[in-house]
Amino acid sequence: MKKLFLTILLGITTLSAHANIVINTTRVIYPASNKEVSVQLLNAGAQPSLVQSWIDDGDPNSTPETAKVPFLLIPPVVKIDGNNGQQLRIKYINSNLPTDRESLFYLNILDIPPTAENIGDKNVMQIAIRTRIKFFYRPEKLSILPKQIQQHIGLKREGSQLKLENSSPYFMNIVGLKSSDIQPNLLNEGTIIKPFSSHSFSTNEKVKVGDKLTLAIVDDFGAINKLTLPLQ
Repeated sequence: MKKLFLTILLGITTLSAHANIVINTTRVIYPASNKEVSVQLLNAGAQPSLVQSWIDDGDPNSTPETAKVPFLLIPPVVKIDGNNGQQLRIKYINSNLPTDRESLFYLNILDIPPTAENIGDKNVMQIAIRTRIKFFYRPEKLSILPKQIQQHIGLKREGSQLKLENSSPYFMNIVGLKSSDIQPNLLNEGTIIKPFSSHSFSTNEKVKVGDKLTLAIVDDFGAINKLTLPLQ
């Protein structure tokens, strides 16, 4: 009786060491002043991969057939030989997105390995791996510059909850909030705060109004910047 060896990589990853297809960035910024933006893919493996790419508006269960976004991605399907690269071109094809704030989408890269051959009495099944990264559409002439985002973050206590406020036109990717380096993260998980909105969460840590907390926020380049804020 043949043995079946099944290699399964479940879920959606940001950048997986098991995938042959590598993206040259952890996020994409599309300035409205650009006619298009490009993303570079590299097949770091020795075997060819079939790559399918699409953009969704936030639904992790989206497919190329169900995703409806105002962008054209070229090429949507391409074969990339081992140790070779491919450039994806993305064009904005609609003018109905807000002009006073960013819009968030997600770029999906599906790495489909070649069909495995039977090896002796063993069958090997290979599973496609999807990588999903943030894709920001950034209008021209927003009210502030990206480097001024940190001046538009507020932190308040409201009863048993803490409230992070974003008064900027940019999305804020918050990955940590601590009262000191030795204290646990007050956020159970990272969060993205939409432009001109807020995020409230409960905490068991004893922090009071006037305490200074350290916020960790991800910038345009994927680097983590730290900011000290007084709790109001």
